[in-house]
Amino acid sequence: MAVGRMKQRSVSSDRPSLRNYCLAIDGANVEKIVDAEAVTVEVFAQWLHARLPAAVGGLRSAALAVRGMGVPGRFRRRQVVPVSPLGRRFARAVVGPLPIPLADGLRRALAPGAGTSPLTRLRRAAVRGLYQGGIPRAVSSFRLIDNPDLQFVAIDSQVLEQLYWCGERGWEPELLPWWRAFCRSSQSVLELGTNIGYFAVQGGRAAPGVRYVAVEPHPVSAQICRTHLTLNQVASVELIEAAAVADPAVSTVSLLVPDHQAATPTIAFLPVDTELPPEMARNVTTAHEVPAIDVRRLLDGVDLIKMDVEGQEHVLLAAMRTHLRERRPTLFVEVLPGTVKLRALLAELCTAEGYRCYAATPRQLVELLPEQLPNVQLKDEFGGQDVILCAADLPLP
Repeated sequence: MAVGRMKQRSVSSDRPSLRNYCLAIDGANVEKIVDAEAVTVEVFAQWLHARLPAAVGGLRSAALAVRGMGVPGRFRRRQVVPVSPLGRRFARAVVGPLPIPLADGLRRALAPGAGTSPLTRLRRAAVRGLYQGGIPRAVSSFRLIDNPDLQFVAIDSQVLEQLYWCGERGWEPELLPWWRAFCRSSQSVLELGTNIGYFAVQGGRAAPGVRYVAVEPHPVSAQICRTHLTLNQVASVELIEAAAVADPAVSTVSLLVPDHQAATPTIAFLPVDTELPPEMARNVTTAHEVPAIDVRRLLDGVDLIKMDVEGQEHVLLAAMRTHLRERRPTLFVEVLPGTVKLRALLAELCTAEGYRCYAATPRQLVELLPEQLPNVQLKDEFGGQDVILCAADLPLP
């Protein structure tokens, strides 16, 4: 890609650090790519678009796979092609030494409304691949580029890497507006599997007067969740560091973590009766013995439940069946491919317990009939892997 002078916002204060950074990455060839007198964040983004694919291999397809945006009733989020270990190492070598002003300029270039031309969309899609490189080492904490009221720490986390580069669009954007809306209309919220607390922060900020209990078994994730609640002045969320289980006699369980996970893993699972897809559960290298809590002890007064418990959803829903029948709380449930028992149970809740099931897009909820649940490919059709179950007579927000 030939990059010349562009009539775009210049970041003159960043020119020395940007040019030095390019020199470190590309050596003498930098003069062919970056005109030191016309350095802009936009030019640098194009430089990255030209350089990353050749070295990373596969990162280009990961960055450019933006599909189906704006189709009525459907939302297709970019499908990320897995990046090889070599590609990830190169991406981290590129991102790690980024100066903070330059990284912030790139984040602004990714923000919604930063341009609509085909070149701009292509460049923005390519730069999104930077999240494979993590967060620059100079960053200790950051604010979301599209919601600067929210602050998070910079650690090894798939969730935080995507939030850093893409803001609220970086992690489950199809679910977020609905979660905030349902939290505002609820009296008591239970979140099972809060990870680093992103949805707890969002829900707690959206509905500060609502009782909110968040449950997270992984010790590092729970610690980071507490930090995020404090950073964002969320006092309404009670964090319970334990694994929710269906057996009241169990006091501790083993929490398994595969080798490819970050310090705050998005995949950490219980081995008994799990429906976690085999490809997600292989190569386990770490096991934590963590406290367990009977899920039924957490249900008093709860009218909104979010579940992301890596293959245990069907077990916990079955244990709370009486509460679902009597109170019909709204449910946000992750539904992974191959979860036969969970899908059958969700269909039964719709046919026998007065629920309706919806797939979420950022703009609307799309109803799924019970007969669709066994085979629907949620991520392919709607961009996410969660469904929302509401009482049939409950008005939608």
